[in-house]
Amino acid sequence: MNKRRQLILISILALGLFVLLKSLPDTHCALLHADHQPVLDRGLEFCGVNEEANFYSPKDLQFPVKVEIKFNQNDGELRLVKSDGKLFYDYEIALSHTQKVHLHLKQNTGRNDYIHLHPVSDDLGVWHFKFPEEFLKGNPGGALQAYIDFVPLRSGRTILAEASGTWSHESELHDRVSRNKIESFTVTSNKSGDSATLRFKLASGASSTPLKLKPIMSTLGHAVIFSTDPKKTGYAHMHPSLEGQEYESEPTLAFKLKLPAAGDYEIWININDGENDYLVAPLHVNN
Repeated sequence: MNKRRQLILISILALGLFVLLKSLPDTHCALLHADHQPVLDRGLEFCGVNEEANFYSPKDLQFPVKVEIKFNQNDGELRLVKSDGKLFYDYEIALSHTQKVHLHLKQNTGRNDYIHLHPVSDDLGVWHFKFPEEFLKGNPGGALQAYIDFVPLRSGRTILAEASGTWSHESELHDRVSRNKIESFTVTSNKSGDSATLRFKLASGASSTPLKLKPIMSTLGHAVIFSTDPKKTGYAHMHPSLEGQEYESEPTLAFKLKLPAAGDYEIWININDGENDYLVAPLHVNN
């Protein structure tokens, strides 16, 4: 076989392998991401059940990516820049928890707030996102700290990155209004370094109306923890364990976390009762 035929055969085999990999079923948890195992419960597939989350500072981990982020009045865009200066494109990133890129925005000034978004890439490798109405309403803007996580197809491992910027929005200041509420919050330990379980009993804001949680990104809720000190950047992203009280009229969500360094933190819970809703609770960690 001459060299030309060898090259043609290798090209055909490589193309066939690429098509085969693209056709493999996605668990919706994290394609090629071995840290997350799907769990079936009542006919639904959930991601990250019973996993213990850790508090990470992306800038300290120094992943080979730089984030460039821009905020407009009602939307924004980001670029994920590799160490060689090239951009990450849509086709280079796997699905992780049903989405390709997760953008966590913590608002530190103007209003204390948080939002979880999923930017979508254009053909030029620019990832675009829009602020939802519940975030815009009563929000004059302020300093935003951005945390990004995604899984490159080539490595199959999560990359974490962070960036910051200032966002301006023409609006009078009003507190975010949640439809639901936290009835109670308990934690099994408050000591830094301990493995703790955080349990939140939730309820509908409407009296005598049961709160029925629906899946959101293949789980019954997401929780993110931040330091209340904006200078201490970092976050932990948690998924609830399934303990059996998630489907009650006042459901309880339990999250497992290795407690970070001593200090004061906030836990933001993102749930779906038919629409997105966010709830927040304080957490103090001791030495």
